[in-house]
Amino acid sequence: MLKTKKKLFFVLLVLLLILSTTCLAATTSSERAKLEIVERNICTIHINDFATFEKKIVDYDLNKKELTIGLRITNDAEVITNAPYEIVLVIDNSLSMIENKVSGDTTRLKVVLDSAKTLATKLLEKPDTKVGVVSFSTSTHTNTEGKLDREGTLEDATLRTALTSNSATVLSSIEQISTDGLQGARTDIDAGLQVAKTCFSEAQNNKYIILLTDGVPNTAVGGITYTYSAETATQTKATLQSLETDGIQVVSAMIGLNSTVVEPTTQLTYRALAEEIFGTPEAPTVGKFYYVPDKDIETSICETIYSNIVDTSMNTLTNIDICDYFPQEIIDNFDFNYVTSPNLGTVSPTIDLENNRIVWHIDELGPKTSGYLAYKLSLKQNIDSKIIDLVLNTNKKVDITANEIKTEDGSNTLTSDVSPKVKVTIPKDTTVAKTDIPQTGSTIAPLFAFMGICLVAIVLGIRYYSINKKMK
Repeated sequence: MLKTKKKLFFVLLVLLLILSTTCLAATTSSERAKLEIVERNICTIHINDFATFEKKIVDYDLNKKELTIGLRITNDAEVITNAPYEIVLVIDNSLSMIENKVSGDTTRLKVVLDSAKTLATKLLEKPDTKVGVVSFSTSTHTNTEGKLDREGTLEDATLRTALTSNSATVLSSIEQISTDGLQGARTDIDAGLQVAKTCFSEAQNNKYIILLTDGVPNTAVGGITYTYSAETATQTKATLQSLETDGIQVVSAMIGLNSTVVEPTTQLTYRALAEEIFGTPEAPTVGKFYYVPDKDIETSICETIYSNIVDTSMNTLTNIDICDYFPQEIIDNFDFNYVTSPNLGTVSPTIDLENNRIVWHIDELGPKTSGYLAYKLSLKQNIDSKIIDLVLNTNKKVDITANEIKTEDGSNTLTSDVSPKVKVTIPKDTTVAKTDIPQTGSTIAPLFAFMGICLVAIVLGIRYYSINKKMK
């Protein structure tokens, strides 16, 4: 019997202690509370170079103390059609391509040409594909004094083969660039692009120019004198832009460029001179633009560039998980309800309270496709008084994973902690009563209640001690 009483008193003591702790957790009615939007920040995550995720406030009703947050993921890539492909390889065979060695006696030109052969072979495996080849440097014409003249003309480029589906012809034309050796010392990219432009048909086909070069242009068509900037840059950039206007997509690879070396005549680095024309890999003037170290020539040409042209999976995201994490303050003080179900994929029916998140899963997001959902956060009837006047993040973070995502740390997760921010306030009651009004919700009442519970707990503790002592 004594053991039973001992257990009973022990349980009551624990319950009283828990109750006393609960009494100290101050809550308040949200009836007079106001919800304010402090910052309408947009959580934006760029996925590879063709898709974007956004989370933002899309609607709100502050009188009802609620706001609607929308999540949207969009694939902006162009839809790759089944139209025939017309692809022209434009290859630099100026002096620097021969002088620079990749390893031992292997020149940069040799590695580029071998990689171009592999690329051409893979491209021609696709039905309805034709490949052409153009090389460029500067003209080998000489005047009566035996000096080079007529630089800055279309003769700075050579059409090695017109568009053809014959693999042997294409490979032979690429090999001929190596056999011919040095054509000219300088780099007239403009001439190479303009000659390549003449190769394409009038048909509405998929048209590409793949530019493989190791140097910044120092002359251009129009008799422009030897210069790295000014007219040369302006002319070459204009040609790039005209190609895009004509529906020709350009993939440019700047190979082995030493970005820190300063060009003497302009006092600009070669990287700065290149970006004056091509833009940056993140924001290219047209199409795609890559810096390719010598060690990555084969991989970049045979895999990366190839995938940009043919492999549609490069423009599709698969097995996507969008994980939206909520702060505890939002979960405790706001009701969560979906307003718009996802038009793609599936989403957690409620917030998973084990890790405070919802997960939106999409099997595949193809080109020109967008997924959307929205949910509403509504202030609860009773809220924690601690959140009053605090700026609250509506989300803790968003993580996105997909098979195609590759980050610098080797993971496949992109994340952002940017969040819309809100605040809950309670206006002060400035009404003056003529007589004293009995107060409710006073901080004194919980204090007396807590003291009473403590007193009971002490009495029970003493009783528990007495029982325990008798048992001994």
